[in-house]
Amino acid sequence: MEVLIRGNKVEITESMSNYVKEKLSKLDKYMDTESLKANVLVKVRNYTQKIEVTIPLKTLILRAEEEQQDFYSAVDLVVSKLERQIRKNKDKLI
Repeated sequence: MEVLIRGNKVEITESMSNYVKEKLSKLDKYMDTESLKANVLVKVRNYTQKIEVTIPLKTLILRAEEEQQDFYSAVDLVVSKLERQIRKNKDKLI
């Protein structure tokens, strides 16, 4: 999966980028992700970090966002939301 990360009012460090890529790689077990692109937007509002992840698929668009004071916990919550969406949609297809 190709991960495109950009920041709004925040500079994306190497460790932040690696963490996001590592967490999104957990989604590889649910689908064929070689041709997918995940768009990640990191925003800073006052003291909170907002993470928005959009993954366009052939039939639908997976999107999740989360706002937390800690960047890493926000990424964890977004990935769990995306996992839930993927499992829900796979069950519908079956």
